Amino acid sequence: MIIVDGSIVTIAIPVLAQAFQIGTSQANLIIGIYLIIISALLLPFGQLGNRFGRTRLFQIGMIVFLVGSWFAGAAQQLLIILLARGCQAIGASMVMANSYAIVTDLFPPTELGRAFGVESIFISIGGLAGPGLGGLLIHYWGWRYIFWCNLPIGIICVGLAWWLFNQPHQVTSTGPFDWGGLFLLLAMATSFYSMSSLMMNRPQLAGSLLGIFIIGFALFWQHEQRVAVPLLNVSLLKEPVLRLPTLAAFFSFIAAYFFTLLAPIYLQLVVALPSQLTGLILMIAPIIAIFANPLAGILTDHFSRINVMRSGMLILVIAGAGLLTLNGNHEPWAVLGWSGLSAIGTALFSTANNTFIMSSATAEQRGMIGAITSLVREFGLVLGTSLVGLTFYGKLSLLKGTLVANAINQPRPALVDAQHFAYALALVLLLIAFRYIKQLERK
Repeated sequence: MIIVDGSIVTIAIPVLAQAFQIGTSQANLIIGIYLIIISALLLPFGQLGNRFGRTRLFQIGMIVFLVGSWFAGAAQQLLIILLARGCQAIGASMVMANSYAIVTDLFPPTELGRAFGVESIFISIGGLAGPGLGGLLIHYWGWRYIFWCNLPIGIICVGLAWWLFNQPHQVTSTGPFDWGGLFLLLAMATSFYSMSSLMMNRPQLAGSLLGIFIIGFALFWQHEQRVAVPLLNVSLLKEPVLRLPTLAAFFSFIAAYFFTLLAPIYLQLVVALPSQLTGLILMIAPIIAIFANPLAGILTDHFSRINVMRSGMLILVIAGAGLLTLNGNHEPWAVLGWSGLSAIGTALFSTANNTFIMSSATAEQRGMIGAITSLVREFGLVLGTSLVGLTFYGKLSLLKGTLVANAINQPRPALVDAQHFAYALALVLLLIAFRYIKQLERK
């Protein structure tokens, strides 16, 4: 539900703008507030999970998410839906910050890879279902049901969680809460999202916001080294066994969103396929991932996790190089082949990477490290989205000699050229990730 809610609203922005009689830029706040609050609260809820019990926070988070879903669907004013989306994001943060740690707590090391492989299935399903499900719900029932669809599933999930998670709540952290760190995280998340939204239209203001983000990050880093009970134990990131796989995951998440955002433009504007066929083609990679993730989990449990990680990243690099060959010919087979190969590489790398990171953590560290893992994914999403827009539309603007913010009606060769430029950056990011894995092998 949480993965779906990160993308299901995107397709409803024009409808929501009309419903609340606002511009689409204001309606985008409905997406933005969700991303900002999740990014800011993952680390705090990772620490609170250590204090009050991870499964307890997980259960409460689901209830909070459902309350937010109800009020978002019932909202009559923009302010109400923004508050409701904030409530959804708070609940989502509670769940995401503790899910990896709960899996690590419950499964023995010999089964951990398969456990994370199964969990990854639902991440893939969420990525598949979001836009398509949103379109169906809006068409047949209206925009309110993109939020209310969470309620029946969520009530079943809450009941199952209270029944299954009946072990005692373990407390592994005490001491004063890091309110200063929380404030700095909120400031960083707000400035970064605002910067990414204004990058193309108001570059000077975006540059100022980037400066605020960098200053906030520096202050946060220094603060976390001084506080008694930090939200982020900086010393952990100095350990290669955590730093290197986390950085590899971060760069791979950024690169992953290049194809996600550029493929629809390529298939519809360059290849000239209808939107229905485009949607079917883009469903193939998540479907492959549904089967590849559990198989990756089995391999992770039976072979060296670093070797599985390296193999997955090598496949991603090959697929990334293949995307540079897309020119409108041999379609849809070229897109199907390279995206399917990428799904296999992602399954191998991500499953082995999550297993390696979480199995290296002590019980006291799992809440924080699990929250870091989720934060890396969310931050990679936002940063990847920003870099795609900057490189793709920046290249189009250079080719045309004026600012271009819309791919429609652009010349086909220019679209292919801009796409190659963006995919070249994505390939560089994957090569950096591969280098981090090679460094990890030598440790």
